[in-house]
Amino acid sequence: MIFLLCISSVLASFNTQYVTDQMEIQHTNLNSSRTYLLSLIITQYPKNNYCLPLLQVIMNNQIYNDSQAYSVRANVQKVYINGTESVIIKVNCNVLEYFQNQKNINKTMHFNLTLNDAKQHSSILCQFPHYGQNCSLSILQIQKEFSVTILILNSTWLYAYAILDNNDYEIIVQNGESLFGVSIVSINKLNVTVLPSFLQNFVVLEQTDEEKEIQISRTEDDQDNVYVIGLFNFNSTQIQEITITLTAGFKSEEFPFWVTMLLISIIVFGMLLLLIILLLFRRQYKKLTQIKPALDKKVIMKYMPPQKADSKMIKDTCSICLVQFELKDKFCQTPCRHVFHEQCLVDWTTKQANCPVCRQGLLEKEINELMEIKNNRNRKVKDLNIEEALKSKDDAQSQTYRNFPLLQLSSSPFRTQLKIELDCSPQAEHSPPILQFEGSPENLTNRNLCFQSDGIVESQN
Repeated sequence: MIFLLCISSVLASFNTQYVTDQMEIQHTNLNSSRTYLLSLIITQYPKNNYCLPLLQVIMNNQIYNDSQAYSVRANVQKVYINGTESVIIKVNCNVLEYFQNQKNINKTMHFNLTLNDAKQHSSILCQFPHYGQNCSLSILQIQKEFSVTILILNSTWLYAYAILDNNDYEIIVQNGESLFGVSIVSINKLNVTVLPSFLQNFVVLEQTDEEKEIQISRTEDDQDNVYVIGLFNFNSTQIQEITITLTAGFKSEEFPFWVTMLLISIIVFGMLLLLIILLLFRRQYKKLTQIKPALDKKVIMKYMPPQKADSKMIKDTCSICLVQFELKDKFCQTPCRHVFHEQCLVDWTTKQANCPVCRQGLLEKEINELMEIKNNRNRKVKDLNIEEALKSKDDAQSQTYRNFPLLQLSSSPFRTQLKIELDCSPQAEHSPPILQFEGSPENLTNRNLCFQSDGIVESQN
C-alpha cells in the first residue's frame, strides 16, 4: 500500500501512526525560522527482518537521513528540519543485498511519525566502548584464542570487541541452524565508538552446522588494534545461540626490499651461468660426437653417381657386404672399375677414402690423377697402333706375295682394325701368298690367311 498525502495546511506538530511498506508526504506551511525534529519510531518490523526501514527528508532539493540509525536497524531515526517552509517526507523498506533474489518478501512495517519543535540540535558522541542512547550500553569484550558462546535476542544486534596484536586472525563462527549476520570494523580505542552495520563488511551466515571462517588481514598502514564484531539475529521470534573463536593465523614476514632484489639478482645470475654452461657443453659435445667422413659424399655423387642394377649384374657380388646385386639395386662404380652397393660404399668411405678391393685412393685429387694416367696410356697405345699400322703398310707394299711379314698386334683395350693390301702382280699367279698375324687381345692365337682372287680368306688348315 502506498500513501501519497498532499497537505496544504497542517499544524506545526503531529504524531501519526502508519502501517505500510512505503509512503510519501508533502508537508508545507512550516516556519523557516524555527527548527523541528522529525522522528520515525518503528513499532513493528517486517516479519522476516530482511529489509531496513529508511526515513528520508527532502528540503531545498537536498536529501537528509539518519544514516547511523538506518545502518544498524535502530528503532528510532531522527532528522532535524530548519530553514524551510516545505518538506517532502519519504519512508520505505530497502531489502538487504543478500536477500534481493528472494521472492514474496514481506516489507510491511508499523511505525509512527512525529514532528515537534527541537529543544536542542545536538548529538551525543559515545566514547569507546560505550554506545546507545545516552551511552548507557557497553560493548562486550572477548579474549583471543578462547571460544565464547553468546545468546542474542531476536531481531537484535549484539556487539563485542577484541584487542588483537599485529598478527592475522581468523574468526571461527558456529551458528548451528540459525540465520545470522556478521559485520566487523576496526577502530582506535581512543576515538568515539563506531558500530558495525548492515552496510559495512556485512556477511550472512547460512543455516548450517558447519563452521565458517572469517579472515582479519592486517596491513602495514593499519594502526588500529581494536576490532568490533557485530552479530545480528534474523529470527524475529526466538533467542539464538552463536559460538565464536578468535585464532591467530600465520603472518608472513616480508623481506626488506634490498634483500628481495639481492635474491632476484642471484637467481638471474645463476640462470645465466647455467645457460652459458649448457651452451658450451652442447658445442663441445657436438665436436666430440660429430664424425667427419673420410670421403665427402659430394665426390661420390660427382665421380661415382648411383645407378640402378640391370639383369647383367644379378650374378655379381658386392665386395663389402658380400651380397649379390638384385634388380634395381642402387650401385656405384669406382674409377678403378669396381662396383658396390651405394650405401655400402658410403659407409666404407666414412672411415676410409680408398677402394675396398684394390685400395685405389678415391679422393678427388687421386681420382683426377688416375684418370690422367689412363688418358695418357690410352693416347700412347693409340699412337703406337697407328705407327705400327703405317709401318706394316709400308712393309707390305715392298714385299711380294710369296714373302709376307708376320704381323703382331699389341695387347690393347681398344679394338684393333688392320687393313692389308696385297700385290696382285703376275708373279703370284701360280702360288697363293700366305699372311700370318696375331689376333686381338681376346684371341691371341695365330691365324693363317691366304690370297684368293681379289681378297684375303682364312685357310682351312
